[in-house]
Amino acid sequence: MKYVYDRLLTDDELRPHLERGESVSFSGIAKAWQEIERQVEGLGFGDNYAVSRTRGAGANRERDLIRVSPVRIRSDR
Repeated sequence: MKYVYDRLLTDDELRPHLERGESVSFSGIAKAWQEIERQVEGLGFGDNYAVSRTRGAGANRERDLIRVSPVRIRSDR
């Protein structure tokens, strides 16, 4: 299931997503990506999650997207 929010989440709202290994996206709040990254690290999930930002160009600025995704550890088997 995809979770897309247009606002920052509180720690209590974000933590369950991270505990379940879910990906979360934030639309239209690209300027907050560093804050989200610090929040993920502060909740203790910095090693398990990557925070990335995709920016729309020109008129597509409203399509800016921040993704918080689990890091997949590659198996050498």
